Amino acid sequence: MGWLIGLPLGIFRMLAGFLMLALRLAVPVAVVLLVIFVLRRMKKGPGGTDATGAEPPKEPEFHGPVYTVEYEEVKEAPRPKTEKGPEDEERDRT
Repeated sequence: MGWLIGLPLGIFRMLAGFLMLALRLAVPVAVVLLVIFVLRRMKKGPGGTDATGAEPPKEPEFHGPVYTVEYEEVKEAPRPKTEKGPEDEERDRT
């Protein structure tokens, strides 16, 4: 067979081989996914609720007064130039 016929036939044969490999792997993957889906569905129970019967958490109950605090913003006093703060010491070390 010449290049003109043999090369396209070889490419088609290779593509068909890849397709058969994909089909061969797709069936077990689909079966595994189906089993996982069925097991999760059985675990949830009817109506999509959890089969364990657990109730959703309730809001906490407060016994006694509940205090709220309002914070005020405090303005810092300007530092004298002679006093060095921790930021200045770190800057001097580097």
